[in-house]
Amino acid sequence: MGRKLESPETTIASLEKSIAQITNLHKVYDITIVTPMFGGGYLAGQIDTKQLVRASTVRGQLRFWWRATRGASSENVYELRKREVEIFGDTSRPSCVKIWIEQTTSKSTGRINFPKYALYSAGAEVEIAKKNSVEHTIGHTFKLHISYKQPSDDISKSIDLKEIGQTEIEPALWAWINFGGVGARTRRGCGSLYCEGISPTIDNCTHENFLPWFDKQIEKYDLNLLEANQSREWPTLSKHIKFRPNTERIQDAWDEAIEAYRLFRRRANKGKEKHKPGRSHWPEADSIRTITGMAHPKHNKKCPNSKPEKLIAFPRAQLGLPIIFEFKQKMDEDKNLSYEELRNRKCWEKEPYKTQLVPKDKDRLASPVILKPLACSLYKSIGIVAILNQPMLEGIDLEANGRTVKKLGEKEIYPDASYDHNPMQDDKKVYTSAVEAFLNSEEVEKFCKSTNRKR
Repeated sequence: MGRKLESPETTIASLEKSIAQITNLHKVYDITIVTPMFGGGYLAGQIDTKQLVRASTVRGQLRFWWRATRGASSENVYELRKREVEIFGDTSRPSCVKIWIEQTTSKSTGRINFPKYALYSAGAEVEIAKKNSVEHTIGHTFKLHISYKQPSDDISKSIDLKEIGQTEIEPALWAWINFGGVGARTRRGCGSLYCEGISPTIDNCTHENFLPWFDKQIEKYDLNLLEANQSREWPTLSKHIKFRPNTERIQDAWDEAIEAYRLFRRRANKGKEKHKPGRSHWPEADSIRTITGMAHPKHNKKCPNSKPEKLIAFPRAQLGLPIIFEFKQKMDEDKNLSYEELRNRKCWEKEPYKTQLVPKDKDRLASPVILKPLACSLYKSIGIVAILNQPMLEGIDLEANGRTVKKLGEKEIYPDASYDHNPMQDDKKVYTSAVEAFLNSEEVEKFCKSTNRKR
């Protein structure tokens, strides 16, 4: 048989790759997935076992993390977009950055399960998807190829490809591998990554060395990250980061990060029964009762009593939207009531019906809080809480049955209210930002010093 001839496209691609390697404009990174992915395939919530990681996905991630790091230096969207097009191209201009994926192995590095609060969804389909993710994604290694090629158009001829790689793409790659991931729910630690040479070493991940490592990377890539009280019109990586006191198993670090967040978001009084929490100390539930004029007789007073009577506040909107509120319609106290008594109860003597909080003119708002195990090897990590600085929310809508019940503004999203057991305050101050309140919470303090979990 004669030798199989390569197509012209294959020959050109091989030639371009060879030239790029010779001119040091081609980089290869061995990347391993260290926590199970969620989604990332062509079906929502499902993985694609034949091609776990796609070049288009990585390209999108690099663009996001470029904006979050190098893009923070841009003063406005116009400046950002102009520079982004020079690097990544658009429909009328080719990119000088070429990306492709070489799938290599799928060897498991150990069983790691999703923390319960990392995924809100439930049901048989989700459970099957989670099981497939645990079995097929942990330990999967792929080679990321990035090459730099001078576009043929006249505008791009002056581009310094080496500078593009070192000052634009490498910072984005560093941020993506350490603070991002692949698939969905990466801000909750799903699809976390490890890459030797880009991820920190075990020695970097001690209580004394982690922040110096982080600061050194910021200096190395000459990044001008914003302060906590600053923001652009797009999300940017914050300088402030919270972390565990030492390295531990990836599963343990992930569990600790998620548990700190779960306890903060679900703050409630202890209740009369040990395993049955009482009413939430957050203001949203009572706010919905005030707006709708509906409340079970048991809940017709604010909780706690020191909460301002007419307070309407939805601070957890800052932590990501939409938020669905479902009130328990059948109270334990109603068990002994007759059908007739329940039937005769006025509509305003019942709990509000299902409502949803959504951002103004949008379907969703991604959370600015990143909770994950930052891998320093295939088996060890340091748990972190990182923040993306985002512009303030200008408005949100409370909806029920597809219609807007109440339009809410900054006063309701960033409330300045003081009352007993308020999750938005501590001994030092009352916080108007739920993100700031979380970073200064007792749950995060325990996360940084000991543990929120009873092992």
